[in-house]
This record gives sequence, C-alpha cells and structure tokens, in this order.
Amino acid sequence: MGKTKGKQRQDKYYHLAKEQGYRSRAAFKLLQLDARFRFLPTARAVLDLCAAPGGWVQVAVNHAPVGAFVVGVDLVPIRPIRGAHSLTEDITTSKCRSSVRKLMDSKGVAAFDVVLHDGSPNVGGAWAQEATTQSALVIDAVRLATYFLAPKGAFITKVFSYSRRSR
Repeated sequence: MGKTKGKQRQDKYYHLAKEQGYRSRAAFKLLQLDARFRFLPTARAVLDLCAAPGGWVQVAVNHAPVGAFVVGVDLVPIRPIRGAHSLTEDITTSKCRSSVRKLMDSKGVAAFDVVLHDGSPNVGGAWAQEATTQSALVIDAVRLATYFLAPKGAFITKVFSYSRRSR
C-alpha cells in the first residue's frame, strides 16, 4: 500500500489537530519545539512567515504572553484568528517587508522576539524541485528575520531532509 499525501493523510497528529481545534497538524511541531526550548512564553511579538492555514499562529497566540503582537503572513488569505493579525503577501517581495513594517509601526512594535517559518511548496511528486523551492523560501525567511528579529530573538524554520527520500 502506497503512502497517502496531503489531505488524505490522517495520522495521529491530523486527528489531534481536529480534536484540539488546530488548523493543521504542523501545530504539534511548534508545540514540541516550544516545550523543549521555551521561546514563546517570553515573546511579546511573533512573526509567522508562510503561515496558512494558521496552525502555528494559533499556537503562538495561545503560548505567547497575553496581548502579544502575533502576525501571520502568507500568499493565500488566512482565516481570522482571534489575537492575531494576518497579511496576504509574498515573502519574496519588498512589498511584504514594507507591509509588515507598516503594521509594526501602527502597533508601536520595534522588532519581533520570534520569527517562525514553516513554508514549503505544494508537495506532490517532483521532490528535487520542491526541496530546492523550499530551500529558497528558507533563504527569503532568513532575509526577513535579519530585518525584523530582535537581538537575541529566535528564528525557527523547517528544512526538507534529503536523506529521508529515495531519489
């Protein structure tokens, strides 16, 4: 039996996400990282890049201090999440950077304590191309993080592992 992909995958974390009200199973990756490294409890401002559908934004809102400034950015609109702002922007553009800065300035925020990035292309079959595209997205996220991250802030990203797939 072959592996199922995308929305057909219904593993333990898929079911947990549905039960606990998270928009994606990826929320548990961030919960696990925060349990180990504790970067959210002190984060007054969190920026989530490539944030749709919003699972990591939900975790940030729930685990950062009450009233923290949480922003999710993605190419596709993110359904509203109480306690968070969202921007529909392409992280590879300077327009995105200026939109984030404008929102920060409107709220009196100088920098983000945490910048998150869990972006990837739509996975489907062209593994080498998808891994290359995902690596380029990480570089764009690093660029934005160097622009917006507070001194001693945390940058968390996902990188595809080439060794897990047979070529």
